[in-house]
Amino acid sequence: MVTEGLLYSASEDNEIFRNGKLSTNDLIVISKSHQKWIDTDGTEGNDGRVVMRQKGLSGPDRDIIVLATPEMAELANWIIALVAAGGLAAALSTASGLLLVISSSISHDLYYRVVNQKATEKKRLLLGRTVIGFAVVVAGILGIYPPGFVSQVVAFAFGLAAASFFPTIVLGIFNKRVGTVPAVCGMLAGIIFTAYYIITCVFFGMEPWTFGIFESGINPQGIGAVGMLLNFIVTLILMSFFRAPDKKAQDMIDSVREPEGVGPAIKLETLYDH
Repeated sequence: MVTEGLLYSASEDNEIFRNGKLSTNDLIVISKSHQKWIDTDGTEGNDGRVVMRQKGLSGPDRDIIVLATPEMAELANWIIALVAAGGLAAALSTASGLLLVISSSISHDLYYRVVNQKATEKKRLLLGRTVIGFAVVVAGILGIYPPGFVSQVVAFAFGLAAASFFPTIVLGIFNKRVGTVPAVCGMLAGIIFTAYYIITCVFFGMEPWTFGIFESGINPQGIGAVGMLLNFIVTLILMSFFRAPDKKAQDMIDSVREPEGVGPAIKLETLYDH
């Protein structure tokens, strides 16, 4: 519902709603009544936001603010089209990249490398396509019933990534002692803790934990930092109880540390002897 005089905001006083099945005349009536409610300080007319919610329409719609900004600024139509095309391109490119990563991770890294090393290329391709279809369905459901607006969902994704992959990648490069079991246990601890906190806070109304330090507690968008620390702690503790990776894995780590074609890295301990 976008008419002159209505307020654009990212907070609860935002007056942009999805139109749903309302006709143009219905929207005009609601808009005029809402403007009258504003002009008379609530003595006449009706709060349009309440009316829209009573009709089952979602709002405030904070996701549309960015795309609506060029039109709010009365920019040229071609600039508005560029902004819309850029947003659509960014969404599609990100989605396609993530789908490819999910497919290859399940079909190649998990199924072929761990479950069935004799699997044919046809089986792996079929599994990859099946995983992509399942991921599209899940993404569609989350798109229809999002757990939050765009920036919140992005924060959740980065928090889950920080609690699972980041510590394992860092320790895998800079510590050749970290084996498979400590890395997997650390990842599971971090992602389970972070996912539990996000789900219970967002969907079940759990009060944020203060950990005895923060007065207002940690919001779900920032809990990934705590999950990351938990991942580090679990991995480092278990590291001394399990054997180190084999020679082949350690050689691969050394190759990652050295620039290609330069030769072995110089050891600082022997540099000063010369």
